[in-house]
Amino acid sequence: MGLNIEKRLSADGSFTLFNQEYQESYHSLKDGAVCETMQKHILPPVQYLDVLRRPKVRILDICFGLGYNSFFSIFYYLKMGYKGDLEIYSPEKDHDLFVNLLKLRYPSDIALLDGEKITNILKILQQKSVYAKNRWRIECFLGNALEYLENFQENFFDVIYQDAFSPDKNPELWSKEYFQKLTQLIRSDGIITTYSQKSAVKNILKDLDFQVYELKHKQIRSSRIFVKHELKSSFLIKK
Repeated sequence: MGLNIEKRLSADGSFTLFNQEYQESYHSLKDGAVCETMQKHILPPVQYLDVLRRPKVRILDICFGLGYNSFFSIFYYLKMGYKGDLEIYSPEKDHDLFVNLLKLRYPSDIALLDGEKITNILKILQQKSVYAKNRWRIECFLGNALEYLENFQENFFDVIYQDAFSPDKNPELWSKEYFQKLTQLIRSDGIITTYSQKSAVKNILKDLDFQVYELKHKQIRSSRIFVKHELKSSFLIKK
């Protein structure tokens, strides 16, 4: 691949990358890259907030990485017949990452996304930072995520995928100050998804008046969601 990046095969047969700088994979090898993407991030907003009924859905994807969260969101929303506008905003600090992504074999579901080759989408994102088609668009900001967040007004996002490298390796994107910023950006009926089971993260969100729920998934590890209101579902465990 490229410098500081290695390709890894995950449990569900999909590929991810290993980042030497952070000493972590972009996805869980045990859970599977696509399984983790779908079950921990994309499905919860649809299942528990019914976001597909909204005329517009704005997603903040922290961080872009391989683009699985962003691309599979588009794939799934289109598959489910979503007729509204889908906007995805994602920061990425690694300016060289796209060199590796253009060499990666993407899962067949997104290799051709809404009639466009994923490699073409990646090239345009690399060159222009924005790719738009029909009623969806992706903006990939190459730079510091904390600076990027200053560009948005309050209550802008319906969904936030909190999918940065782990709190131990990337603490600036898991601090109380960081989550305070997210509380300003997320709508009152919005949702934050994350793979992290850290008690420190849970406690920060509870201190910020979020409801914390654990999601049990079949065959992969649990994840969590954070919302500003009570949710009622037998599939959710309040923490």
